[in-house]
Amino acid sequence: MLTDTQKDKWHKDGYVRLERFFDPVAVERISGFVDNVSRWDVSDDKWMLWFEKTTDNRKITSKAENFLDFHDPLRNLLLEDQRITSCVEELLDEESRRLKELLIFHYPDSGGYRPHQDIYHIPHKLSDRMVHAVVAIGIDDSDPDNGGLFFSPGNHKKGVFPMDAGGVIDPAVAETLYWEPISWKAGDVFIFDDYAPHYSRPNKSNRSRRTLYLVFQRASTGGPSRAEYNVLKRALNPPEGKVADLDNLKPPNGIFYRD
Repeated sequence: MLTDTQKDKWHKDGYVRLERFFDPVAVERISGFVDNVSRWDVSDDKWMLWFEKTTDNRKITSKAENFLDFHDPLRNLLLEDQRITSCVEELLDEESRRLKELLIFHYPDSGGYRPHQDIYHIPHKLSDRMVHAVVAIGIDDSDPDNGGLFFSPGNHKKGVFPMDAGGVIDPAVAETLYWEPISWKAGDVFIFDDYAPHYSRPNKSNRSRRTLYLVFQRASTGGPSRAEYNVLKRALNPPEGKVADLDNLKPPNGIFYRD
């Protein structure tokens, strides 16, 4: 499914954008399904939700994980035709397995994510690298004005950068890197290596930047299953409970921040 140019881009920079991967009808369906997930009640043992407090004291949905097993139409639309999995396996040059999924809603007046690498074994205290490709599905158009991503090309080849316990790259190191703004249109897919450094700013615009992420492992990799990962996630980075304190909401991870 991928061209040589796209595969070369992946190996050289650590990421590649696949334009118009989903047609407008599919994007509209995905958007509606995501709106539905954003309104789910908090669950103690199924999906996981995190929230933010806006500057005008509203609670907005910030992040969701482990939702596809509870939304058949969305899961089937994304995965049934195997196109995403095929692209990932072309890039990794081996079979893969899906570890997790997450939604970052990035609504207007939402926070940002400091420079980091998506290396889940660091904050979760696992001994081995457990992720190799992350698929970002653009539900809305994304650019720097609405909190779009910045990546540092080529630095996925340099291993793990110095970082704090929450996964934030040492600011003195991050300042030495070249950062490229990444834009996409709704329906595009953006695949990146989990060692590729990236960040996003708070969304100060009036446009949402909802993105659905699918996280893949190489099939040859050891480590936790989806179910085991979700147990770790609840233990080490717990989601919001059914009674939420607006002034003390649980952070989605150690890299999240608000101005």
